[in-house]
Order: sequence, then C-alpha cells, then structure tokens
Amino acid sequence: MPSGALTVLFLSDRNAASSLIAEAILRVEGNGRFRACSAGLEPAPAVDADVVNFLAARHVPVTGLRPKSVRELEALYPDGFHFVITLSRAAASFASDHAWRGEPVTADWALDGEPRETEEDGSRWAIRDAFWTLSRRIRIFASLPHRKATRHSLQNRLYALQTV
Repeated sequence: MPSGALTVLFLSDRNAASSLIAEAILRVEGNGRFRACSAGLEPAPAVDADVVNFLAARHVPVTGLRPKSVRELEALYPDGFHFVITLSRAAASFASDHAWRGEPVTADWALDGEPRETEEDGSRWAIRDAFWTLSRRIRIFASLPHRKATRHSLQNRLYALQTV
C-alpha cells in the first residue's frame, strides 16, 4: 500500500444513513490514517435527521456529512480509492461492474437494508443496530496491518468482516 492516508469509500443506495454512519465512525476510529468518504448510487436530497441526532448524541462528529454521488467523489480523488466497501446489494452489484481507478480492495458489508426502511417506531433501533455493526467492523478494519499485508490478505480479511 502507498504511503499517506488510505482513502476508503463506503457505498450505499442513497447515502443518507448507513454509509454516512460508516464514514463518521472511520473518521474517529482511523486516527488520521484514513480519508473516509461515502457516496450513494442515487444520493438522497439530505442526510437522515435521525442519523445525525443519533451520531451527535454519541459524540461522533457530524460536520460535513452529506449525501454525495460516486462521480462527485471520483472527481475529488482522481487517483482512485484504496478500499471500496459496499453496504447494500445494489451497491455491491454496481461496484463489481464499475471500472474503479486505483484498483481498490473491495468488500461487501451489506446490512439488512437502510436503517430508515423499518417501521416508523423501529427506526431508532435500526440506526442503533447499523451503528454497532459498522462500529465493530470498522474497528477491526482500522486495526489491520494495511501497509504490511498483501492485497489478497486484505481482501480475505475484509470479506471475513461481513459476518462480524
């Protein structure tokens, strides 16, 4: 892996909830070793307010979180991404067919749907579950020996994290 911060893209359908949660968590857990970003296949018009409130209540910085498109981020990172982690089946399908610059290590960490796709009174629980699932996976991801491991080894480790 090259020197400097590693760029990680979390990709979801709308980039309004789970991918933004992942981006926010990695910004904290990565200790400056990663550039965390997120995008949606069809970005939502705004961040889910329940997600912002949930993260803020846990003292996770939310400054700058907003829905973005893949094209917007590809323009910001012309050398490509080091990692692309998908959080939905549609995003995984897109990622497998997309011609990524930089040949990123990819992983599919699909959750059981975006947190807002639950009953109205259950949305907070779905956000909480997504937060804790992604927190576990991202903590392990951030602790991996990214610069010492082979691409194949990293790919296998990221694949294994989809069940954590």
